[in-house]
Amino acid sequence: MILKPVGVVIPHFKSPDALQIAIMHVQKQRGVQTDIFVRDNSEDNILFTKAVNEGLRKFSYSGDFDYVLVLNQDANLYEECLHQLVQTMNKNPSIGICAPISLSKDKSVNWAGSAEAFPWGRHICSNLTQLPTTISETYWINGACMLLRTAMLREIGLLDENMKFICSDADISFTARSRGWKCIVVPSAFVEHELSGSSSNTDEWLNTIKQQDQYYFARKWITGELYRYFALEGPQLTADFVATQMRTIQLNLKLSYQK
Repeated sequence: MILKPVGVVIPHFKSPDALQIAIMHVQKQRGVQTDIFVRDNSEDNILFTKAVNEGLRKFSYSGDFDYVLVLNQDANLYEECLHQLVQTMNKNPSIGICAPISLSKDKSVNWAGSAEAFPWGRHICSNLTQLPTTISETYWINGACMLLRTAMLREIGLLDENMKFICSDADISFTARSRGWKCIVVPSAFVEHELSGSSSNTDEWLNTIKQQDQYYFARKWITGELYRYFALEGPQLTADFVATQMRTIQLNLKLSYQK
């Protein structure tokens, strides 16, 4: 039995039957105690990222939890899933975030890591016989089911609420990796989840939110627009000034190496 309980954060929206099934699967986890926090968005829909952050704040700063699981309301854990994830994290203190293999109801693999870093890129899909037998690093973790180390959250912060519904899982994965933490897929852990649950929607308002999230993510990570803007704040810090200073530093380093 793993001694410290694992916090479980489930953002919920108008699907009570699915929620109860997800909770039942959490409660059936072997070898792990859990403390479940459900953020019900059914009346005041604050969307995924803010709802998850409420739970992360609850569990990350008390000292009673080493790990927090973020779980979609339509994601059902296999009985050994959480134990496998926690054991992997316990053995590897450099892992900041890990996730199980995601299966469809027909047992086909719909997520076994990220094939491309960009969140509009491909998921790694395969059949069960083609899965790796050892843990593997991935570019970003699927936020439908991800286990986060609370020590990492206290260091790097919570999800970026500028992305309200999507991309915040990729963002925290990139942030974690930029600070030296690893993002890992655990091939011995499984969750049943259909990826279409958050991607296919005819709600015009929600689709607009998704596009805004994607645009913000791209400005932050892909084009670097936001980082460049912040880095050059101040009247003296023009791009030409910074380039000149960098060339001076490079020359000084080159001279020091030659001594």
